[in-house]
Amino acid sequence: MTTKSGAVGGKGASAAELVARSQAFMEYLQDVSARGERASEEQLEGLGMARTPHEVLYEEGSCRLLSYDVLGPRNDAPPIFMVYSFINRWYILDLQPGHSFIEALSRAGHKVYLIDWGIPGPENDDLALDYYLETVALRAVKRIRRAEGGRKVTLFGYCIGGTLTAMMAALHPEHYAGLVLLTAPLSFEDAGILSLWTNPKFFDPEKITSTFGSVPEKILHSSFPYMKPKEHLSRNRTLFENILDEQYVKNFRSIERWSTDNVPFPGRVYSDFVKGCYQEDRLARGSFRVGGETVDLGRIRCPVLNIYAKNDHIVPCSTAERTAQLLTAARTTNHPYDASHITVTVAHPIRERVWGDTIAWLEANTARAAN
Repeated sequence: MTTKSGAVGGKGASAAELVARSQAFMEYLQDVSARGERASEEQLEGLGMARTPHEVLYEEGSCRLLSYDVLGPRNDAPPIFMVYSFINRWYILDLQPGHSFIEALSRAGHKVYLIDWGIPGPENDDLALDYYLETVALRAVKRIRRAEGGRKVTLFGYCIGGTLTAMMAALHPEHYAGLVLLTAPLSFEDAGILSLWTNPKFFDPEKITSTFGSVPEKILHSSFPYMKPKEHLSRNRTLFENILDEQYVKNFRSIERWSTDNVPFPGRVYSDFVKGCYQEDRLARGSFRVGGETVDLGRIRCPVLNIYAKNDHIVPCSTAERTAQLLTAARTTNHPYDASHITVTVAHPIRERVWGDTIAWLEANTARAAN
C-alpha cells in the first residue's frame, strides 16, 4: 500500500519507519491535546490559517462584518457577502493560503465581505432568527452597499448559511444581484440521517434549549462522528500512514482544527430552525416566518448557482436537487461535484474546479444586475 507521501504503508512499512511514524503521531496528538478547544486569533495565525488580509467593518453584539482586500485587479462583478452556519466557524472558507475560497475570489478581482457570527453567550439564548437576519445581516448588507456606492450584493451561503441567505434573498430581493448556494438545504423533507435524528416522535429541541439555553458546542461536536463513523475512524489511520508528509499533516491539522472549533448554537434559533425546517419543512412549503413575515422563496428573482456534492451525508443530493423546483422565479444553475460536504471546498483538485466554476458563473451572471 502506498501512502500519499509516496512512503510504503501497512504491512510493507519497515520497522524504522513505523517507529518514526509512531513517534510523530504521538507528538501530533500531544500538540492537539495542548491547543485547547477553541482556536484563538493567535493560534490561527500560528497555524497559518485565516490569513487573507481583511479588516472589521462593523460589529453588532458578538457578530463582526469582515471586509477582505481585493488581491487582483478589481472586476465589474458586484461585491460578495458570505454567510456561514451557526455550528462551526467561518474560516473553513479561508483555511490556508492556496486552500482558501475567499483568497481565490479575491485574486480573481472580487470584493468579498463575510459575517462572523462570533461566539454566542448567554445573552444570545433568547434571540430569534429575525435578530440575526433582519438586524445583523441586513445592517451588514446596507453597510456593504453604502461602501460600494449603492451596488447590489451577491449572497454566498455555505450549509445552513445557504439556507439563511435564501431567506434573506426572499425577504429583501431588492438588495441582491445573485445567490450562490454551497451544499445548502432549502427542503428538509428527506434530509438523510438528520431527518431521522430530528424526527419529532423522538426529539424535542426545546428540551435541550430549556436546559442549556444555547446548545453547547460539545453536544454538537460529539454527534458528528456518528454520522459517518467508519470515515471518522479511517481518517486517523490515513493520518498515521502519512504522518511523515509535512504538507499532508499541515492540511490535515488545519481541517481538524476547524472541525473541532465548534461554537454554541443560539438556543431559540436552534429550536425554531429544527422545528420549522427539519421537522415541519415550512421553508419549502412557504410557511416559514421571520420577524412576522412569511419567507416566500418564489420572490427570489436573482440568478442562483446551486453547488452540491454527490457524496454529501448532511445535504443529500435529493435535497439539493429540489432547490431549482422551489426557486420558481429564479434562473438556477445546478452544479454537482463528486465530493463530500467538506471536501467540495478543501480537497484538491475538486476545490480548484469549484472555485473556477463559481468565478466563471459570477462573472457571467451577476455583473448586469449589480446596479
